[in-house]
Amino acid sequence: MRTHQASRTAVKVGRFMAVLARQPRLAPLLPKGAAESMERLMLHTGLLKPWMLRLYGAPWYGRLITAIEQRTVPGQVLCVGLRKRFMDDETRAALAEGKRQVLVVGAGLDTLCWRLAPEYPEVTFIELDHPASQAMKREALEGLGPLPPNLHLVGVDLARTPLEQGLSQLAVWRKDVPSVVIAEAVLMYLEQAQVSAFLEALHRCTGPGSRLLCTCFRWEMNGRPTAGTGTRRLIETGLRLAGEPLLWLVQDGELGPFLARHGFRQDASPERVELHRRYLLPAGLPEVPVSEFEFPVVADKE
Repeated sequence: MRTHQASRTAVKVGRFMAVLARQPRLAPLLPKGAAESMERLMLHTGLLKPWMLRLYGAPWYGRLITAIEQRTVPGQVLCVGLRKRFMDDETRAALAEGKRQVLVVGAGLDTLCWRLAPEYPEVTFIELDHPASQAMKREALEGLGPLPPNLHLVGVDLARTPLEQGLSQLAVWRKDVPSVVIAEAVLMYLEQAQVSAFLEALHRCTGPGSRLLCTCFRWEMNGRPTAGTGTRRLIETGLRLAGEPLLWLVQDGELGPFLARHGFRQDASPERVELHRRYLLPAGLPEVPVSEFEFPVVADKE
């Protein structure tokens, strides 16, 4: 799933955030500081160039993105930004409830832990990612300033090393503490048996009241397709060529029972997990589309 550095998908997400940050109507929907911090990180690594940012800010470029989306996946770029907003909001809410550890699995170029660690010095923030990707990220972040003492970047290849073994390398991780675990854009690249093993390990490694925040992939929602046949083929082919094929897809009605079998209770309240309802309607943007094939999930440990 990962390359020797950042995955192509991680780079695409970072560039999508930069595009959204330059669209006046949509930029306020992003989590505060998320796009700016990702830009700083990607500029430092060379994955983003100043000329790209100038391009993304051109009005004609925004119109071009909209035109392309209308013919392929309406709202795909915005979905990335709202996904980040969802993870930020839900993490902050969980910390307000008393969670004291945040674990991000497969963080890629995401900066949530880097941004939140100074705000919550009493909370332990941990990232687990492929060793090569994590080494690149650590070097870049340290080049931007000292890392917060409560932020721990750990290089672990979870394709070869079980989650429990990876966490055992960390003296700061406590299994008895209520935690927030984020697996954004990760589980769909695993076989179902691997997802099951991940959830079982997560249940053993976290304290009572812990919460899982993740995204899953589906081709149907309430009996209707989330993307046309041609678009679906395009997405699947693109991910396969990028070395990140889709392996676990969720069918209508199966996710809640699947999570329950592994000790997690899903909250599928539409006002909480439907991105359009949660963010676009209150912002007065009901006409703006957001893609639905990758969707956020909240599940608490039982």
